[in-house]
Amino acid sequence: MREMLRLRVEGPAQQVKSFMKDFGNHPQFDVKAASNLDQNDYVENDVISSFCLFEYRPLKEIIQPISVTFVTPDGKDLSFSLLRGKVIRMGDVVFIMGKANAGLLRR
Repeated sequence: MREMLRLRVEGPAQQVKSFMKDFGNHPQFDVKAASNLDQNDYVENDVISSFCLFEYRPLKEIIQPISVTFVTPDGKDLSFSLLRGKVIRMGDVVFIMGKANAGLLRR
């Protein structure tokens, strides 16, 4: 079992809430416990303090070969494979990153 790390973030309420949500979606950080985003400690004015406990996973453990297929509006499949890839979702945005192999796109 890995050692737990603790992260504390202070700042404007909306930025802290957005950061903590995005942090929890990142594959390298396995959040085990976090302060409730609606029940943070207010430091002053609109500044809040939030925390989480998490386990850190090195990239070499989470980056694996992946295949991705997109369907175009006209129904065609665009597929590619990555030798080492990762997918990160932040809200309604999805990031797909990795090292491409030869012949990236195939139909």
